[in-house]
Amino acid sequence: MASSAASESRAFSFTHLIAAIPDFGLAGFFAISWVAPYTFGDHMLSRLELMMLMEFIILHSSAFLAFAMTMPSSRILRIGAVIGLGLLYTMLVGAFSLSFHTWWPIASFWILLTNRMLAIVLGKTPKERDLGFIVVGWAVGVACYLGYVLLTSTVNMPRLGVTLAVQAAQPSSVGGLWAQEPWRVIAFGTFYYATIAVTEVFGVGAPPASEPPGDDYL
Repeated sequence: MASSAASESRAFSFTHLIAAIPDFGLAGFFAISWVAPYTFGDHMLSRLELMMLMEFIILHSSAFLAFAMTMPSSRILRIGAVIGLGLLYTMLVGAFSLSFHTWWPIASFWILLTNRMLAIVLGKTPKERDLGFIVVGWAVGVACYLGYVLLTSTVNMPRLGVTLAVQAAQPSSVGGLWAQEPWRVIAFGTFYYATIAVTEVFGVGAPPASEPPGDDYL
């Protein structure tokens, strides 16, 4: 019994680690762009700004996604509900794409949404009683987002590789502080995704895997 419990604990922790890998990857993506802004392309500054705007929309939709994750009994229905909500929010994101004359907001939105869907695909079947755990994860995400926006907007952040020449070569169409000092939004993305990844490793917001999978896993 003890070995079985230990094996289940290790498997559950491994699931958390797998779910956290994309956020660790996003944190690394922002960190590398902070040091070497041309690593992933010639117009990454504005794209990174748009990614963080899309993350706000993802957070906004997460409250609805939480219900989609817990209410339907079938995994297929849960994934279908999330995709349906994603298509609905795609219309909103499409307005960003039209206003900025770029497809990048839609691409980044679905990348980030897929990242959030890993909790459904990899985790155990959520129950209605698990909604409280999911809401905690959503609240942590909102707190991290708002907290790091405040931190990176008010505290001096190093430019690193984002020099004046880089800014001139990669003008931003977003406007505001992020356009004037783009290294701030890159720092924001780096800190935010790294923190979210760490919370995922420790299972913050994930329902406990104390029950064996049943028929509703199908």
